Amino acid sequence: MSQRKTTITDVANAAQVSVATVDRVLNGRGGVKPERARRVLEWARKLKIDRALEDLPMRWLRIAVLLQNPNNPYHGSLKTGFQLAQRAYEAQRIMCLPTYFDSLEPAAVARTIRRAAERADGLVTCIYDHPRITAALKEVSRKVPVVTIASDLPASGRLAYVGSDNRVAGRVAGELMGRFLGPQGGQVMVVTGMHDYIGHEERESGFRAVLASRFPACEVVATAESQEQPERTEKLTRDALKRFPDLRGIYNISVGSRGIANALSALGRGGKVALISHEMHDIHRELLTDGLMDAVLDQNPQMEALRAIQLLLHYNRRVPDTEVPLETPVAIYLRENLPTV
Repeated sequence: MSQRKTTITDVANAAQVSVATVDRVLNGRGGVKPERARRVLEWARKLKIDRALEDLPMRWLRIAVLLQNPNNPYHGSLKTGFQLAQRAYEAQRIMCLPTYFDSLEPAAVARTIRRAAERADGLVTCIYDHPRITAALKEVSRKVPVVTIASDLPASGRLAYVGSDNRVAGRVAGELMGRFLGPQGGQVMVVTGMHDYIGHEERESGFRAVLASRFPACEVVATAESQEQPERTEKLTRDALKRFPDLRGIYNISVGSRGIANALSALGRGGKVALISHEMHDIHRELLTDGLMDAVLDQNPQMEALRAIQLLLHYNRRVPDTEVPLETPVAIYLRENLPTV
C-alpha cells in the first residue's frame, strides 16, 4: 500500500497557517511575513511535500540599508560592501536599498527608520543611541529582522550585531599610543565622532583603560566631539594645541583626520604628534605615506556588509544552515604594511 502524498493542507495544518498562505509561499508570490514563510518552508521540508523546494521561485528580499552620507569614508566603504554583497548573492534574489540620513537629529533619524522599513524584509543600520531611535528600531524589529553594524544598540530588539569589538579596538589604540610615546609619555587628546555612538564610547573607554593601567605617564587632557563633521576637526585640534602646546598624541575615533593633520602641519607639529585613527581609506593611506599619521585600525566594512547580508539570508532560509561569524577582526596598518589598493 503506497503512502499518501503530502498536500499543502497537511503543511498548512502543521505550520498553523491557511492553505492560501502555503500556496503563496510555495509558489513565490510574496505577501507573507518572513517568520511565517520560514515556518511554512520548514514544515514543507519536514513533511517532504512532493516538489523541489530548493528550486522554488523566490520573491526578492528588500533590505533597507540606513547609512550616513557616503562622503563619510566608513559609510562609503559600507555602501560599496552592500553593492558587492548584492552581486555576490544575486541568485538568492536579494536587493540592498540604501537610504541616507538627511539629518542626524533624533526625530529625523527615527522617521527615516520607520519610512525605510515600511516595505522592507530586513533592515541594517549604523546609528547612535537615543531613546527615540531605539524606540523606532524596536518597533521595526517586531516586524522584520534588524541588524546593527559597527556600533551596537543592544536594547533595540535587533537580531544581531555585526562588527568589531570596539572596546578591544580602543585598547589596541591605547597600547599603540603608549608604545609610540614611550616611557616619558605625555599629554594626549581624544577626538570622538559622537559620544552617543556606543561604539565610539567603547573605543574611548578601552583606550583610556589601557593608558591608565599600562602607561600612566600618558595623560588624556582633552576630549573633543566632531559631531561626525570632518570639517570641525581642524579647529578642534588648533584649539587643543593652544591650551596644551605640549600635546604629544591624538586618538581620532571617527572622521576628520585630514583636518587634524592640517592643523598639526600649520603649527609645525606635523609628524611630531602621534596620530592614530580608524578605517583604511584613501585619506588615511596618504597621511600614513606622508608620515603625518602613525597607525590605522581597520575593521573591514565591506566584510561587515557581506556578513550582515549573509545573516539575513540565513534568517530567511536562502542559504545553507551554517553559522555566520559576526565579529570582524581589527587589523593594524602602519606605513610599512599598507594594503594593496
